[in-house]
Amino acid sequence: MAKDRKFFNCSEKHEIEHLAKKFRGDKQEVIAKIEELCKNKKIHYSTHKEAEQALINAGFTKK
Repeated sequence: MAKDRKFFNCSEKHEIEHLAKKFRGDKQEVIAKIEELCKNKKIHYSTHKEAEQALINAGFTKK
């Protein structure tokens, strides 16, 4: 299912960890924000790029 790979999956811990590693700052803080964005459906059914952009919009900086 290569098609599914382009979408960020909030239920996959490894995807959350991978996304968090792309950003500066406290990893647990970044993970907490990702989980908040997932819970609020802000990045639900989004692409990986859209998930990254949501974190940038939230004030986080990419490495």
